[in-house]
Formats: sequence, structure tokens, C-alpha cells
Amino acid sequence: MRFKGRTIVMLALAAILMLVGSIPAYADDAGNKIEIRLKVDSKQMKIDGETVQIQPPYQTAGTVMVPLSVFTNKLGFGAKVQLTDNKIIKLTYGTHTIVITLGSKTATIDGKKTTLPVAPASKQGVTMVPLAILAKSFGATLAKDAATQELVLKFVPDANKGEGGNSIDADAGKSKIGDSYYGWSMNYPTGLTMTNQTQDGDFVVFEDVKKEYYLAVSVEEEKQELTMEEKRDEMYGYFDEGEKIVDKKTVGSGSQSYERLITKDKRGFFYEYRGIQANGYLYIVIYGKKVKTAQELAKSTGLLDSFAPSFNRTDVSIKDLTRIVDGFKTFTDDDYGLAVKLPKEWKADEEASIPWFYREDGGYLYLEVTSVAAGDTMDEWIKRKTVRFEQAFAPAYRKAPEIRNIFWNGIAAKAMKLSYSWDTETWWEEYEIFAIRGDYRYYTELAYLPGKDPNSSKLYDTTIRTMKTDFSVVENNFGEIADDYDNADRSAVVTRTSEKYGYRITLPQYWTGFKKNFEEPSVDYGGTGVSVGVIYSEEVSFTFGELSSSIDAYFRDKAAQSSKYRIVENTTVQFAGYTARKVVTEDTTVSKDSSPYRVTNYYVLKGDKLYNVWGYCALANASDFNVNNMEKALSSFAFTR
Repeated sequence: MRFKGRTIVMLALAAILMLVGSIPAYADDAGNKIEIRLKVDSKQMKIDGETVQIQPPYQTAGTVMVPLSVFTNKLGFGAKVQLTDNKIIKLTYGTHTIVITLGSKTATIDGKKTTLPVAPASKQGVTMVPLAILAKSFGATLAKDAATQELVLKFVPDANKGEGGNSIDADAGKSKIGDSYYGWSMNYPTGLTMTNQTQDGDFVVFEDVKKEYYLAVSVEEEKQELTMEEKRDEMYGYFDEGEKIVDKKTVGSGSQSYERLITKDKRGFFYEYRGIQANGYLYIVIYGKKVKTAQELAKSTGLLDSFAPSFNRTDVSIKDLTRIVDGFKTFTDDDYGLAVKLPKEWKADEEASIPWFYREDGGYLYLEVTSVAAGDTMDEWIKRKTVRFEQAFAPAYRKAPEIRNIFWNGIAAKAMKLSYSWDTETWWEEYEIFAIRGDYRYYTELAYLPGKDPNSSKLYDTTIRTMKTDFSVVENNFGEIADDYDNADRSAVVTRTSEKYGYRITLPQYWTGFKKNFEEPSVDYGGTGVSVGVIYSEEVSFTFGELSSSIDAYFRDKAAQSSKYRIVENTTVQFAGYTARKVVTEDTTVSKDSSPYRVTNYYVLKGDKLYNVWGYCALANASDFNVNNMEKALSSFAFTR
């Protein structure tokens, strides 16, 4: 499925106008407008069809409040923002300037004092502002789509804001586009804007403002020479539902040949696909146009004819679209004003709530921003982190932390290097960077397997050197953000009770519930490398002796199947006031999906009901702290009836 985004959204003339203001003369050119759609209580807004995650808008005193990012996101208004005294916010967009204050209804709009209907507020660390008056002040129209109940903003983008989509026409002296990493180039289509590009840059889309033209270039790695059928099969994968072929053929011969498909979709678009294999890649070039016949589309094939599976680095007329430079990609996060360079194999987790980057075969980097607690210091912060590291890993599976002073993002910081292993043979390296600026703490964590990445020897240095965070952006976008994990009392416990199955158990309060409904047959709680759970079965029809025999046979079979698996203990004990079978097993198998671990099982037969109370601990995480927590939780299990 390709990223076409070519459906034209027509707003009904009967849409309810929520705001009538003075519209600038140039706003009559509807084709140049940007559209933002959002809804009260929805966690996303759409900017010209592109989904952006936001703090849900809400309504109070008849006023819709939206996150400040509705006006600062570079895909939309891209307003510049400045924060003073952690509460006064100055927004600049084109010739308009708005000054608002958290908690105050008094505002200044273009130099005139104004009373806001509702004061700006901080909700869950995000600044929320009144939508209608700010939209009007920036020259936008605001209406409600009766069909979807969405609030719809429309405005002409400020020509000087320097943000938003990448307009090719804006690159003076550039007459071509291409990608130096994937080795292709072509003439650029006048008037089109790049509307989509994958993280690796192997798929890029260009469209006009009215969405009547479409151009895409896809690059797929193909080391083996493909047959005609194989090339076409790859091209078929980019079709939309209902798209049909009206012509297909092989053009040319030998190394100069390519596969061509002409298609038509249900919305009146004709497309020409070209599949060209070269340089170890299959290039699929797609050009679409809203026309009445395929013959009309054929008049525009000059653009397709200009495509070449080559990139001339000395040609200054080519606009290089590459995301990969010298083996690295630059990742950004607008909410944090963040930019960082990482090896090309890394990806951004677009579903994460904080900036998070990873390698699929191991390694991650993330940035977390939290508020500085009253009286806290960097040294105390690091001390708590060190204690938690020692609590998480057994001595044989960790090395002593190394702490040193560094400069990060232009300010004094500290870096702590941690080394740990899951099997005492393969060791991970983790770097934790601690920085404090103003009211916020900046915590960066980078972990990877040395040698896994050809750039791993310099990965830490590259990350520290290239990682930039705009502190003012953070201060403008966030309010108070307590670090619940850092502040957690790890000695606190909580007792949970199952009314349906008649038992209770006491667990560390900081543990996470993976299966936490105690009225279900199975529950599971745990921390780093350690967990405890209960599995309930009813209407069992065997005696305790038969149960013991079955357990013995089951675990003997498992031990016989692997030399890495052994039975540590298999005895009859008293547990929760009943005679029970206790089985402790250990598996030292090391694989991609498993590391050595030990499991303790208690099997309790209570009438025709069987309770399996179990505890799991990875050997690497079998610190005194974790083992004690697990054993206390197991021993706390008790029947309530």
C-alpha cells in the first residue's frame, strides 16, 4: 500500500461557521490554504490530512481549549514562541503577535489589550489555549464539520515562516531532485511539494496544493535480477483498492528496459508506473494526474522520461533529498526541539510518547524530560539511579558504574556508563546522561551491543556531539512533569484480593501489572527481570498424589529434552496452610528471545480447585533486592475463605 494521500476533501457549504472575522485578501485563493482538523477529547489532529498526536482538546465555559502545538507545529502555522518567567508566552506568526499568560485572561494581540474568554492553563504538563480567538488573530477561519463534528481551521500559510512542507520551487537554482544515497535523479515538477518521506528516504511523495497531481519514487533493495513478472508483482503492491490496469508492457530491451503499467482508480486519477532495476535496487516511479483519459496522462511523460538511476554529486542543480549522509540519519522531534544523528539502521518509534529511537537487532536511545523536585540535586539523582541499577542486576552480571563530567547541549552534565549482561558472556553498554537546566531535568539513555553496529565504537561520541535540544521549546511546550518512577518508594507494598477466587497476595507497589484483573483466572505482576503470578483452575478431578505424579513426569520430560534445563528442587511443602508441591527449575539457554532464568512454582490443591502460585527471576536480575521481593510476595499468598 503506497502513501498516496490523494483524496480530495470537500467541505459542505452548509458547514456551521463558528468564527467570522476579517479575512485577508489573499485568503480568497482557497487552493493555497492549509487545513487543520481537530475534535474535542480526541488525541490527534490532522494537518492537511497528516495525523499529529496532541493532548486532547477540551471545552470549558463554552470555549474550546487546545494545546499550544496547534499553532506552533511546523506543518501548520509554525508560529514562533518565546517563554518568559515560565508563564508569559509570546507567539509570532507573520505580522501578528500574541502575548498570553498562564492563569490570566488578559492578553495582548497585535499591540492591543484583550480579554480572553478563558485563561490559558497547563494540563498534564501541556499548555492549553483558547482556540477561537487565537485562530482569528492569526487570520484563520474556524468552522465545524457537521458530518464529523471536527473543528476545521483554514488559513493561508505565512510565506516567510520557513517551516512546513519542503517546497522544491523554493530552492533557487535547483532544477532537479534526487537521492545521493539511493542513486537516482530526475527533473522536478514545478509547483509540487514534498508531502511524505519515509525515515530512510526510500519512499518519497510530491503533490500539488489541490491534490490533482501525484509523483512518488520508491526504492526497494533487490540484489538478484528480477523477471518481468517479479517486477510487476512488486509494482502491484502499490495499487490502491479498486485500481485497475488499462495498459502494461515492457519498454526497451536489455539493461535499458523497464516495466510500465498504466492504471485508473475510482477517483478519476490515471497513473503511470515504471519499474527500473539498477544499482542493486528496484526503482518504482509513479506519476498520477486527474484526467479523463490515459492519452491525456501520456502528454506528461516527459517528467518520467527524465528519471535516471544515477546521481551526479557534482551537479549543483540537483536538490539532494537524501535522509542518509555518511551512513547517518538525522532524527528530529519538534515538541522537544530535538535533533540527533544516528546510524542509518536506526529508526524512530513514532508511537512512543517521548523521543525514542532504536535498532531492530538491538540498541535504543531516548530522551526524557521531567521537572526538578524541590531540593533535589544532580548528584542525588545519579545516586538513586546507581542504587536502582544495583538492585536490578546480580553482582556477576554487572560492572561498577563509571561517572564523569561532560558538556551536553552546551551545558555542564554528567555521564554514567553502565555495563551489564544477561549471560556473563555478551555485555551491553549503556550510557546515561544527566543534565539540569532551569526547572527541568534532561535524561538521555543510550544502550547497545558493542560491535553490533560498525559505528558502535564512536556511537556514544557521535550522539553526544550531534544531539541538540532547544531548551526554550521544552519550556514553552511543557509544564510540571513529575518523575513518578524516580520518586517511587520501592519499599512500599500493596495487597490485592480476588473475591471470586478467594485469595490475597501482597506485592511491591512499584511493580507493573501485566495481567492485573484479580477477578480473572490469571494475574501477573513484576519489575525488571522479576515477576510473580497466580493461575487458577477449577473442577479438577485428581488427588494430590496424582497431581504430584503428573508434576514429576512433566518436569522430568522437560529436563530430559535439554541439558540447559534442570530441576533445582521438587518437594512437598506446607504453603498457605495447605500441603503443596514446590518445584524450582532453572534454564540457562541463551537465545534471541530468552536469557537464563529460574522459576519457583507452588501447586496447591484446594478441593477441586488448583492454584499455581509462581515466581520468575532472570538469573541476571537475581539481585538480593529482586529475590527478596519475589520471595516475600510468594510467601504472602493466603486464602480468604
